[in-house]
Amino acid sequence: MSTIRMTGLISGLDTESIIKELMSAQRLKNKKTSDKLTLSEWKEDKWKELNAKLYKLYTEDLSKLRLQGGYKTKKATSSNDDLVTVTGGSSAPEGAHTLTVEQLASSQYVTGGKLGTVNGKAITTSTTLKDLGMTVGTTINVTSNGKQKSLVVSDRTTLDDFISTCSSVGLNASYDTTQKRLFISSKASGAANSFTITSDATSFNDIKNLAGYSGLDATKQRQVSDALTVIKGISSGDLESLYTKALDGTAGANAEEQKKIDAIKTLQIYTVEQAKADKKAECIANVKQTDVRTNLLSSYSGTTDDENKILAIKDEIQTQVQEQIAAGKLTLNDTETVESYAENLYNTYIDADRDFIFSKAIDRKYASDPAYAARATTYYNTAIADPTFSENVLSTTNTSGIYSKLSSYLSNTVGDLSALGLSEITGAEVTTSDPTAMSVIKAADASIILDGANLTSSSNSITVNGLTINLKGKTEAGKTITLDVSNDTQATYDKIKDFIKSYNEILKEMNDLYYAGSSRGYDPLSDDEKEAMTDDQIAKWETKIKDSILRRDSTLGSVIDSMKIAMMSSVSVDGKKYSLSSFGIQTSTDYTEKGLLHIYGNKEDSTYSDKDDKLMKALTENPDATIEALAGIFGELYDTMNDKMSSIPNVRSIYKFYNDKLMDNEQTEYKKKVAALEDKLSEMENKYYKQFSAMETALAKMQSQSSSLAGLLGTSNK
Repeated sequence: MSTIRMTGLISGLDTESIIKELMSAQRLKNKKTSDKLTLSEWKEDKWKELNAKLYKLYTEDLSKLRLQGGYKTKKATSSNDDLVTVTGGSSAPEGAHTLTVEQLASSQYVTGGKLGTVNGKAITTSTTLKDLGMTVGTTINVTSNGKQKSLVVSDRTTLDDFISTCSSVGLNASYDTTQKRLFISSKASGAANSFTITSDATSFNDIKNLAGYSGLDATKQRQVSDALTVIKGISSGDLESLYTKALDGTAGANAEEQKKIDAIKTLQIYTVEQAKADKKAECIANVKQTDVRTNLLSSYSGTTDDENKILAIKDEIQTQVQEQIAAGKLTLNDTETVESYAENLYNTYIDADRDFIFSKAIDRKYASDPAYAARATTYYNTAIADPTFSENVLSTTNTSGIYSKLSSYLSNTVGDLSALGLSEITGAEVTTSDPTAMSVIKAADASIILDGANLTSSSNSITVNGLTINLKGKTEAGKTITLDVSNDTQATYDKIKDFIKSYNEILKEMNDLYYAGSSRGYDPLSDDEKEAMTDDQIAKWETKIKDSILRRDSTLGSVIDSMKIAMMSSVSVDGKKYSLSSFGIQTSTDYTEKGLLHIYGNKEDSTYSDKDDKLMKALTENPDATIEALAGIFGELYDTMNDKMSSIPNVRSIYKFYNDKLMDNEQTEYKKKVAALEDKLSEMENKYYKQFSAMETALAKMQSQSSSLAGLLGTSNK
C-alpha cells in the first residue's frame, strides 16, 4: 500500500520535487548495475537463438554426413509407371530387378440387395429390423480383425443400430436412402482385414458348407441361396416326406410343393457333388502321401528319408528357378548360377517353407506319371460305387448329413439376414447378374513376384529390401516390369550443397554478431527515458544494442575459429590426402566473407558457376573415395562441435555452446545487487522525508512561538 504524505504545508517548499531530484541522482548511479543485468539477459537470449541453430546443424545435418551411409541415395525407376511406381532407400541393391504384379490388395466391399418399402413408407435408418422382417430374438454377429460384436434384435432395434454395430468393430457402414441399399466395407485392404456378418442360425452355414457353397460360381451360389429361401417356408413336419420325394424323384402334388421338392433336390445334388469332390481329393492325397512320396524319396541316394527329402526340396527349388528364368520373371547376374541361387533360397527358408516346397515336389512327381492319377481314380470310383456312399451323404439318419442340417435349419425360428438385403457374409466373393441383389468383393492381399520371390502384402504399398513399391495395376500374363536402381549422384550432390549452404548461413550470422559495429553510447533505457520516446524509437534503440551484444565475444570467437579449422582439415583415403578444396569447395578471395565456402561449378552460385565442377566429377568417377573423404572432414566438424558443447561443471550445461551456468550465476548476483540497492534507495528516500518533516515541524513551532509573542506584544500596548 503506497504511503500518502502531506509535505511543504509550513515551509511552502515543493518537498516532493526536491526529494525526487535528490533520488534521481542516486538512481542514476544504481542504473549501471541494473543495466548490467539487462545486458546479461539480452546476451543470453541471443546465445539461446544461436545455440538452437548450431545444435540443429549438428543434429540434423552433420550427424548424417559424418557417416558414409548418410550420402547413399538411390534412384529407382519403373519401366511402367502406369502399373508400378518405386522409390529406393539407401539400402536398395543396385541393378535391374524384375517384377510381376499378380494381384492388387483390396478391401472387402459389401453392397446390399435393394430394399423396398415398409407399409408403403420409405426405409430409413430409423426403420426397425422387425418391420423389415427380422424375427425378434435374432442375434447378428459382426466380426472384423479379431473384434466381434453381437446385436440381439428387439422390437425397437433399428437399421441404425445395425450400422453402429458394424462401425464398432471398425467397418465403414451406411444406408443410402436413394439407392435403398446397405454399403459395408473394411477400412483397410488385405485378407487379414476381411469381415463376417452372420446370424445365429449355424445350421444355415452348415448347409452351405455341405453344398460346397464357397467353391461354386456365382450362378450356382444363387441357386443354393434361392433353394434355402424356398426351404425356409417348409414346416418341420413336412420336411421328411418332401425330402423322400426329392430322393425318389416323386412329383409334387402341386406346383408349390414341386417348387419345394426342387429346392431340396438342388441341395441334395450339390451336397453329393461336394462329397464326391472331397472323396476325390482324399484319394489323391492318399496316393501322394504313400506311393508318390515313397517313390520320390527312393529316387535319391541319401542314407535316410530326411536326407532324401532335403535333396528333393533343393531339386524342386532349382526347377522353379529355371521356370522363372524361362518365363522372363527372373534374371541372374554374372556371378550367379541356378544352383547357387537355389542354394541361397533354401538357406533363407524356414521349415514350413521347405515343407511347402516338398509338397510341390510331390505334386510335380504325381503329375509326371499318369499311373498315379489312374490309381487315385480307381480308389475314388470304388468309394463312390459303394451304395453306402450316397446313403451316408443323404440318409435321414445321418446326423452330420444334409437332412439333419435342414431339420435344424427349419426348427430355428430366428430369421436370417435377407431382411437387410444381405445373406450370410463369410468373406467369400459373391457376384450376380441381378442388379438388385447383394454382391461381395472379397478382401485380398497384394501378390507380386520380385526377382523370382513370391511376396504378399495387405497393402498396395510394399517395402522390401530397401525398395518401396506402389502397385497400381496387374501385369499382363507373361509380362514383367523392370525396376532399375542406381546411385543418385545428383541427390548426393544436393545433400552436400545444402549442407554447405546451412553451414554458410550459420557462419555468416556468427560473423555478423562477432564483427558487429559498436553500440558505444547506447545503454538500456530507463522507464523515464522510454516514456519520452515512441515505440519505434525504443525498438531501434534496443535493436542497436542487441545486434552488437556478442561483439568480440571470446566464446563466440572460439566457436567460429574451431569450426573454420575443422572445415580446413584433411583426411587420407587409400593413401591419398583429401580436403574440401580437393572437391572444389573453397573460400572466396573476398576477405569480407570471412570464411564462407563456395562449390566451384555450382549453378546457383553466380560467382563460381563457370568453374569446373570438381565435386560432381568426383562423385561420378570415384564416389566411394569421395564420400569417405567428405564423411571424414564433416566428422571432424561434428567432433569439434561436440567438444564445444560438452558440459563443464559450474560453467556450462551439455549441448550448450555458451557458458549458460556462468551467465545464470552472474544474473543472480546482479539481481541481488539491484534488490539491495533498491532497499538502500528506499531507506534514503525515507530519510529525506523524515528530515524535511522535522524541518516542517521546527518551522511550525517557530511560527507558533512567533504568533504567541506577537499576541503578547499586542496585548501590552493596550
